[in-house]
Amino acid sequence: MSHHIYTTKAILIKSTPIGEANRYYLLLTEDLGFIRATAQGVRLEKSKLKGHLQDFCQVKISLVKGKSIWRITSVETLDNTCFLYNDTKLSSIKNIFSLLLRLLHGEEKNEELFFSIQSFLSFLSKNDLSLDFIKNIETITVLRILYHLGYLKDNPDIINFIKDSMFSDEMLLIFNKYKRKAISDINQILKETHL
Repeated sequence: MSHHIYTTKAILIKSTPIGEANRYYLLLTEDLGFIRATAQGVRLEKSKLKGHLQDFCQVKISLVKGKSIWRITSVETLDNTCFLYNDTKLSSIKNIFSLLLRLLHGEEKNEELFFSIQSFLSFLSKNDLSLDFIKNIETITVLRILYHLGYLKDNPDIINFIKDSMFSDEMLLIFNKYKRKAISDINQILKETHL
């Protein structure tokens, strides 16, 4: 029996070992939304997938749909950004991915959400940022996540930070003026929705 192969860009949010050689992945994909997938034999030295399936990486991935889970058949690294050398950036990424894991449950395509997370990772990896700017980019990304998932309504004060998926130093500097209100709004939404 032949299976249809789906190829899409993906961000590896989290992985967990299964058995002796397999691994379980949580992925945010451009075309399929949030999915769960496995890679067979990925932890073996001879595995062709091993070097490409690292947490926080952006990849182009091919999958087939099984009865209850996706199976990874091939992968190509698009942006192998290693944040382990910067604890502040790594902490920010873990915070964002932790929020995604709390909010995402089923497979549903959401390109705006995918591009927001992709922009967040790319800007962090390509720029030398102050602690203030890293906190600003994290807060803006949380606002974007809540907006793209329908938790945050249009707010004239912060809508420009949400609608523009790209980041810039100028944007992060201007955001200082709105940060306190944005954090208050985020905390209120998380409290009201019991997230």
